[in-house]
Amino acid sequence: MKIREVILQTSELDQQYQFYHVRIGLPIVAYTEKLLRIQCGDSILTFEAYNGDEMPYYHFAFNISPHKFDLAISHLRERGIQLNLVNGREIVHSNSWNSDSIYFYDPAGNIVEYIARQKLAGVSEVAFEGNVLLNITEIGMAVTNVTDTADELQDLLKEQIYLNADSLFAPIGDEYGLLILSSTERQWLGSTKPVRVFPLQVVIEGLHESVHQVRGLPYQIHSTSNT
Repeated sequence: MKIREVILQTSELDQQYQFYHVRIGLPIVAYTEKLLRIQCGDSILTFEAYNGDEMPYYHFAFNISPHKFDLAISHLRERGIQLNLVNGREIVHSNSWNSDSIYFYDPAGNIVEYIARQKLAGVSEVAFEGNVLLNITEIGMAVTNVTDTADELQDLLKEQIYLNADSLFAPIGDEYGLLILSSTERQWLGSTKPVRVFPLQVVIEGLHESVHQVRGLPYQIHSTSNT
């Protein structure tokens, strides 16, 4: 699955611009008082201004080359960005996913992940800079019933569970792009924050143009042709 764009809500639009463009160095596609679109490799991360009482937050992840993982950590540290600890460690290794991850917060409280998947080794040999992230590889979707929602999305999108799933967690897609279904009974990994439902849109590459509204949730999944 290829994620072309993720559209999220934020109460901190100006701070997000300063963080992602000025500090990290990501190119800006568009920036107005209502919208911020950021180029992240082959994907676009979009924030829309939100004026409600709550401060929305999400989990999303970027693929980076495994060969540039240490440089990615240095890049963040040089810019004063603190890494979150998981069980006392900054680096989270997954044997089953054959990957290493780091987590940090942005100014809106989003849980941002850089993940280096060994299966993608050699995809990018460019010296690491903020503007050469490979793509958005994960977007977290808080759900009240993981199993039912996973069944719904597999049928709608013709995608499969990635490796394995249970009643609390189900990744749908592949190493390039995953919809991470997480129960609202959990916390987001790499944070102390509970999994919460906030409106979001995801644009994925597909064979046909279509829009899917996830049943009972404020989520839209747009499928757009690559032609």
